[in-house]
Amino acid sequence: MSSNPILRFAEAGKTYPPQRTPLRQLWSHLRGHGRDSLGGYTALQNLSFEVYPGQSLGIVGLNGAGKSTLLQLAAGTLTPSHGQVHSHGRIAALLELGSGFNPEATGRENIYLYAATMGLSREQVEQRLDSIIEFSGLRNALDMPVKTYSSGMQVRLAFSVATSVDPDILIVDEALSVGDGVFAKRSFDRVMQLREKGTALLLCSHALFHVDLFCERTLWLDQGSICAFGPTTEVVPRYQEFLDSLNQEPAPANQSEVQAEVAQGLLSAARPELVRLVRAEVSLDGTVGKELHGHSRQSHLTVDIHLQVSEQEPHPCAAIVISSESGKIIGSSFCETGVIKAHDEQGHAYARFDLPNIPLNKGRYRVGVYLLCKDMRYVYEWVDPFAYIELKAAGSAQGPWLMPGEWSRQDKDVAVAG
Repeated sequence: MSSNPILRFAEAGKTYPPQRTPLRQLWSHLRGHGRDSLGGYTALQNLSFEVYPGQSLGIVGLNGAGKSTLLQLAAGTLTPSHGQVHSHGRIAALLELGSGFNPEATGRENIYLYAATMGLSREQVEQRLDSIIEFSGLRNALDMPVKTYSSGMQVRLAFSVATSVDPDILIVDEALSVGDGVFAKRSFDRVMQLREKGTALLLCSHALFHVDLFCERTLWLDQGSICAFGPTTEVVPRYQEFLDSLNQEPAPANQSEVQAEVAQGLLSAARPELVRLVRAEVSLDGTVGKELHGHSRQSHLTVDIHLQVSEQEPHPCAAIVISSESGKIIGSSFCETGVIKAHDEQGHAYARFDLPNIPLNKGRYRVGVYLLCKDMRYVYEWVDPFAYIELKAAGSAQGPWLMPGEWSRQDKDVAVAG
């Protein structure tokens, strides 16, 4: 890793002036321009940090914390109001995908235009053209005007171009699950490949498992200032605890639609996924439902999963996650490789998770169902909560997890380290 940073923020901040209505402009002119800056909005304040080649930095924070402004400063689409932002090398920014397209031009023409904004010559684009087209999957629509594309098609084209330019810095703003399931998995793998080749990554995502997977360090923004900055293993748990205190659980866009479909018991067979959740059932002591009741250390939890696999992903992984009502994860279990495999030519597969004598204290808990790729790096679908379980328990034990240890009487002195 180079000793010189590839991206550096030095006391950088961004303040937006107040809206300049005609009356305000006249008033500003009469009283002096210095008055016009009063009442502006400060999106970022005095940020200082560095990113080195090959490093990955996660950006987390609530909506309005200044995350998008930070990424735009890093990409060079905004200039700081004070301080400095220095970057070196080619930057590919996936901010508002497709925003740089000319809607009247064809997809092919926009490939050249979009790549040119990232510093590629026409000859360099032509060398990459076939791979860009192949990755996007839009060969049949390439000579149609982009204005005829769906939003998903524009996303696919923009992502294909942006990640093909061999960037030194890749900036991603909530764009790791773009398009349908097949393309989303491929886009995820593409980002992983770039990261492994040494591309520096700035990732802003509400999906904390993405941040935890990709990023070595994480910067937590709050109201335009750094709340925490350090190793992801330290910052993300702190941020999750903060979300728990607000009773908020960040969820990716369009997940509610998937949850609604699965909650009805069946997903459409036409859904274009590498792996598809067909049906699931959660039962407690033999009773199936969405609101289940039982007893701590006595009840038996069972989750049955029916899914459909494909030739591209014949042995995916499934996981069951138990969380508090607020969404804080208490425990999880991932199936072993090879447990899930097709039982017929249509790719139908089945798996069961059993948890006897539930080691949870009294309370109400969420049960989530997750489908992942075989190496557990990409989540195809998840429904969380899929069901709730409410447990009763006697005694005064504290905390959600009931420790399985035992107390015993000792009839002789026990050495205690002092």
